[in-house]
This record gives sequence, structure tokens and C-alpha cells, in this order.
Amino acid sequence: MTNKFSASLRVCEEDPKQNISHEVYDFSIKERDATGRGAYVKSALFENTVYLVAQHMAQFAITGEAPPPMSMKRPAWGVYDIFDTGDADRLFVGVVTDTQWEVFCREFDEPGLGADPRLASNAMRVAEREWLIPRLNETFRRYDKAALSTKLEAIGMPFAPISKPWDLFDDPHLNAGGGLVETRVAPGKSVRIPTLPMEFDGERLPKRADPPLLGEGARSVLEALGCTPQEIDGLAADHVVALGA
Repeated sequence: MTNKFSASLRVCEEDPKQNISHEVYDFSIKERDATGRGAYVKSALFENTVYLVAQHMAQFAITGEAPPPMSMKRPAWGVYDIFDTGDADRLFVGVVTDTQWEVFCREFDEPGLGADPRLASNAMRVAEREWLIPRLNETFRRYDKAALSTKLEAIGMPFAPISKPWDLFDDPHLNAGGGLVETRVAPGKSVRIPTLPMEFDGERLPKRADPPLLGEGARSVLEALGCTPQEIDGLAADHVVALGA
């Protein structure tokens, strides 16, 4: 278990597959048609999840304003929450099975919780969350973030640090693996944006183009749609379209 367990297993395992599966399929089929051999496709869960918060990273980089957090629904597990640590930090911890609950109570020296009949199953722990989560928060606050992370990793318990989307600009994994690419967002201004979370034969897809500036490429697009130069100039004169320099 690593601290790349990620903020949400559901997001990691479901949404990214649905979003990029057709792209992977199309590329592989086209590559096979062209070369007769196809391609080795690689796509990782962590980069998939980073790609899903790309818009929040871009918003923060452009505006400097932090977007509000997404609302959280009640989880289906008894312990699947963000907890305080003794050094005024926070850590996500998940105890999602009865076996994990047994291990947790033993390793964190909580025999009373382990023997409590109200907490004998995950469904029962969900019903007792109102008092159970504050009680566990007291337990976790006995450790600082580093010590708690080390202990959780040693016993194989799911956990993850709490990071904001813009914290990922400095993530060592993303920066070492080329997971962020310089992208122009305004004249003279570029920000690093997550790339597509896929590799083909060990190579990431290169950046095809920056987002166009206002009017950039408009003439060629209109020409491709069948507009004559005179019609395009007329649309620009009437302020229907903007044409780049």
C-alpha cells in the first residue's frame, strides 16, 4: 500500500476507464491497421485521477482562486474519512472490511472498540458513525502525520495524504514522468496542465497544440466550412466572428 491510494477508489477504478477506454481502443486499432502490430498501452490509476482534476488545477493557476470543495456523500463504509493528526495536519484513512477493522483495533491498541458488539460488522459501523468517527479522530491525533502514515502503511491499511489539486503541480511523480505539460492559456502566459494519462509503447502522447487564442485559426476553420474570403471578411466586419492577427 502506498500513499498513492488516492482520494477515491471509485473515481480511480470507474470514471477514468469510461472516459479514456474508447481513445485507447481507437488508437490501438488504428495502429494495428497501419503497422500490423498494434501498441502496448499503459494507463495508471494515479494519473487518471489527476487528469480528472485538471480543470481545477488550471482554474487555480489562471485565477489564483481556490475552487470550493466538492460535496461528499455519506460513504458506504463505516470508516472512510479524513482525520486530524497530532501535528495539525490531516490524513484520509479507510477501514472498509471486517478483517481490516480487527487489524486496526489490534495494532492501534483499541481492544474496547474491537470488542464492542455495536461495531461487529461494516454495516453496524456505518450505523454508529455519529459517535465512532469522532472517537477514532481522538485515536489518530495521538500520532503526527508522518508517524501515522508509517504505521498505516506497515499494517496495509488504506490511507492517503490530503492534497488540493494545485498541490499536484509540485508532485514528484508527475514531474518525473512527464505528467504535466506547458500549455499556453493567454498571450505570454503558460501553465502546466496534466497530460492524457496514457502511454503507448512507453511514450506519452505529445501535446498537439495549445488552446487557440481569440480568433486564432478562425479563418482556416471558416474556409474549411465553405465560406469564401469575402464572406469571412463580412462576418468579421459585422463582429460575428473574430479573426486572429
